[in-house]
Parts: sequence; structure tokens; C-alpha cells
Amino acid sequence: MMERRRFLKVATLGALAYACPREGFSEEKPQKFKIGMAATTWLATEHSTAMYWKAVEAISQLGIGATEADNSDAHLDSAYGADPAAFVTRSRGIGVQLEGVYQALPLHERQNWPTMMAKIRSDGKFLRAANAKYIALGWNPPAPIGGKPYQRTTEDVQQVIRAADEIGRISSEEYGIVVALHAERDIPKEIVLEILDGTNPKYVKFCADVGHLAGMGLDPLQTVKRYASRLAVSHWKDFDPKLTSPSYLGGKASGDFVEVGQGIVDFRSLAHFYREIGFSGWVMLELDHTRKPSIMESVRQMKGFVTDQLKLRFVPLQH
Repeated sequence: MMERRRFLKVATLGALAYACPREGFSEEKPQKFKIGMAATTWLATEHSTAMYWKAVEAISQLGIGATEADNSDAHLDSAYGADPAAFVTRSRGIGVQLEGVYQALPLHERQNWPTMMAKIRSDGKFLRAANAKYIALGWNPPAPIGGKPYQRTTEDVQQVIRAADEIGRISSEEYGIVVALHAERDIPKEIVLEILDGTNPKYVKFCADVGHLAGMGLDPLQTVKRYASRLAVSHWKDFDPKLTSPSYLGGKASGDFVEVGQGIVDFRSLAHFYREIGFSGWVMLELDHTRKPSIMESVRQMKGFVTDQLKLRFVPLQH
């Protein structure tokens, strides 16, 4: 009788382990993706190269050794294009490596094609010299008119697809820099999917900004799963639908970005999925602006959530 009871107990525990693999019976796969802190929050307060360096100094105080800059604000290729070695030397002295930039361009404007291609070549040349890896490519639309956001057309979308493909080709073939499409919440979700489906996966990868995906009404996890084979970069910021939206989105929009872990984005499931697929690209924590007394209060909170709650590791200082 005792042997039978022992057998039943062992069999029951085995069945539970099979049925509940994530409840302590199996370990997560190793973290291959690399995590840094974007300089976005600082650059939002002052659009300058000098503010980029202030951001990098602050990021180094967190013990984090990797960042991304919004190059529309930091202008790094213009400031250091003639002397990238000076940029590399200063970065090494601080211990924070620039891994990529966000670059917004008016992708729908065919008449500005030469200017855009010249900018991408300027970015690519600088980024290659700075040992960076990627460009997160944004679509910069015209300013709202009368408080109403610009309405993107079918012709716009086709032009964006052509421009993104050519930008990706130039960046990859001439400079070895990855171009990853970064979709923002002011673009209708149907158009975002149309652009991703219409661009060439060889040249245009995916920068999954999970806060923007949530803000435009897409499920971040399901969208990342759909385009997992093209995932190169991921911006991690959170979204709270109860907050007031920025005015440029028009009167019908609702919600705004908050610190990672303070909104509706399911970062635990995202982290688990990134581990499961062996994602080895970049995750950059990001916040467009803070509502706290200081930027450092927000970024320390985000870092704490990632390390303490998600049990993930940041790239350390690179001295």
C-alpha cells in the first residue's frame, strides 16, 4: 500500500510539472538581448549635442553602458562627422557606447528624396565610425493644421515603402548599419502593418516600440510575435490610456507614455518571449518625458523594475 501511495505521489508531481512548466518547474532560457537606456528623456528637454553628453553622463551614473540618441535632436553626425574619433574617445572615457540612433525623415515626400538619402549616408558614415549598429527609422509627417493631425494617404504609404527600402539598402550595403522601422502612435495601426508587410525584410527590419504599439491600439506582444523574424531593436516604454494625450494627436486621442512597469504593457511576457526566441538584438528603455521632479527619478524607477521585477541585466559600463 505504501509503495502504491509513493508511486501515485510521484506520478502526480510529474503530471503537474508537465502541465505547469512556468510555475517553478523549468527555468527561463538565458537572456541574449542587450539592454541600454535611451537618451530620449534628456533630449526632449533640450535639442542639442551638449544635452546628449549630459544624458550620457547621467546614464553612466546608473551603471549602464549603452544608449541610443534621437539624432533629430542630438545632431551627432553633423557635430562629429568630420572627426568621429573625438566622439569615440569621449564615449569611451564615460563608458557609455552609442549603439544606434532614431532618425525621423519625411519619408512620404518624393521631392525630398535626395536630401533624405544624403542624410542617411551622413548617419551611416558616422555610425560606422562610432561602432554603432542601427538606425531606428521614423516617418516624420507635416505639422498638424488647425489642430488636426496630417491624414496619411495611400500614395504616401507607397512612397514610404519605396523610401524605406532604399534607405535600408544604402545603409546596409554601404555602411553595414541596420535600418529598423520605428512606427509611432500617430500613424493608424492599419498603415503601420501595411508598411511592415510591404517593405523588403532584407533591408527593413523592425524596431518594436511597445509603448507606441499599445498607444495605436495594437497588442505589443502579438505584433512582436508576428514580425519576430525581423526584430532588430525594441524600445521599452509603457503606456497609460487614462492620461491626457499630447495636443498634436488631436482631440480624439487619449493616453500617454509612462515609466516602464507603470502602464498596460506586459513586459514580463515580452521578456519571456524575447528569451524564448533567442533575441540577441537591442532593447532600449525609453521615456519621452517625465512627470516626476527629475529625470533621474524616472530612469532609476525603470531600471529597478527591469532588474528587480523582470530579473534582467543591463549592459555594464564599458571602461
